[in-house]
Amino acid sequence: MKNLQEFKKKFSGKKAVEVLEILEVTSIPIDIKDILRNKLGIHIDEKMEWDKLSFDGCVYLKDNYPEIWLNTSMPEGRQNFTLAHELGHIINDILPNIEQCHQDVIKDNYETLYRRGNTDKKEIRANQFAAEFLMPSQFIAQEAKAIVESKDFKELGLNEVIQRMADRFRVSFDAMKWRLVNLNYISKSKI
Repeated sequence: MKNLQEFKKKFSGKKAVEVLEILEVTSIPIDIKDILRNKLGIHIDEKMEWDKLSFDGCVYLKDNYPEIWLNTSMPEGRQNFTLAHELGHIINDILPNIEQCHQDVIKDNYETLYRRGNTDKKEIRANQFAAEFLMPSQFIAQEAKAIVESKDFKELGLNEVIQRMADRFRVSFDAMKWRLVNLNYISKSKI
């Protein structure tokens, strides 16, 4: 894409489901790296940098276009969530306020990505965007139905079901667990 004004016009403030629709994503797992690089033209810097290792990712403007630094020492599922989280910041925080964002860097670590008492509205919104982007409710429903209808369903424990779903969507166990809780597939009291 590489045209900031076109990017802003098309995606600024959109919900995850709207972004997926615009990008014509119709199946899982959602390849966040491909979407960022090839559909949105966002560079992902994967160079390990000592001063950034406490972060999972950062998003900033470089040459007047969003760029993401990704901590590749994290497991793939966590990297995918981080990238979707940073896309949430781009869509909801950077594009709508592009004039004020030229010097800002949004840095995300374990606390901001996994909500350990986090009450920052931007971070909560970016987490929600990431969950909805990588684990859309309609695909969760399809996969849940497939698991329930599988011949080995009765032998599966809850953790095994969650892990199967996490593997299918290429996210972490925790990300899938909380997505299933938030969609009322499992009770918070059972985890």
